[in-house]
Amino acid sequence: MSFSPVQASLEGFRFIRDRPRPVTIWMVALLALNLAATLFNLSPWARRLEALKQHFAVDWSLAGLADLALQLLPAAIIALFLTFAGLCIIAPSIFRVMLGQTKGPVFRLGADEARMFWLFLAVLVLITLAAIPSGVVIGYSRVFAGPLAASMGLTWVVTLLSQLASFLLFAFIVLRSSMAALIEVDTHRLDIQASWKLTKGAFWRLFATALLDAILALLVILVARGLFYLLGTVIAFVMGFDQQQFYDFMWPSDGGVLSHFAPGPLIWMLLSSAEMTVGFCVACGSLVYAYRGLSGTAAAPSED
Repeated sequence: MSFSPVQASLEGFRFIRDRPRPVTIWMVALLALNLAATLFNLSPWARRLEALKQHFAVDWSLAGLADLALQLLPAAIIALFLTFAGLCIIAPSIFRVMLGQTKGPVFRLGADEARMFWLFLAVLVLITLAAIPSGVVIGYSRVFAGPLAASMGLTWVVTLLSQLASFLLFAFIVLRSSMAALIEVDTHRLDIQASWKLTKGAFWRLFATALLDAILALLVILVARGLFYLLGTVIAFVMGFDQQQFYDFMWPSDGGVLSHFAPGPLIWMLLSSAEMTVGFCVACGSLVYAYRGLSGTAAAPSED
């Protein structure tokens, strides 16, 4: 079975066009995560983490370690949740709707979400393990080929090829493992090997799909931001604001807590959440389209 990278990259946009209700709900959920992240960054825990990062000094006494754990453990748990919530909660919700398992978005903390968390950690470990021997090979290649390339004025070629090899290795592991998330949601089992079997011989089509996804999503985001800045400039001109006043309205610099939740920053967070939603829908839509093509399953009927 096969699929078209062009059609796969457009699937998410078709979903956004045909199913605006669930897309809006996901945008609100991502906005809530953005607000939660902002609150966390203003909390004493975040300041404690930043202070520890800048002035790393640990009191290794039992009392000192207990105090450090009490201060950092809640922060670590919250930071971990906010980091993985989009991938482990929002993404499965999108997959379930696109696969036709649910009529609308359902957010939950269950076995699927736990398996999704372990899946992402497993992929990170796989990338790390692959990076060690490949880094050694690339390093030795640069050592042996570097002097010859330098004598010919081609040092940049060796550097470019090394970076390209590292990028292709990363893309190969991620794309070959990408169907594991859909397999987990569809069959409720964690099976990276099944993803590698399903995507055998499809790497370049998946790579082309990911490239088209990135280009199309970036174009949409750039157009949306351009229209936003244009609208803001027009409104500022009509109301008699100069450029600096508009900038201060959107991004206050007084550092107060309320300044992060003023109308300007909230509008910007809403725009960022909309951009993230487009990115999620485009990526998930492409994966679902490719999954159907590679596994031979039929598309789910639209409910909206």
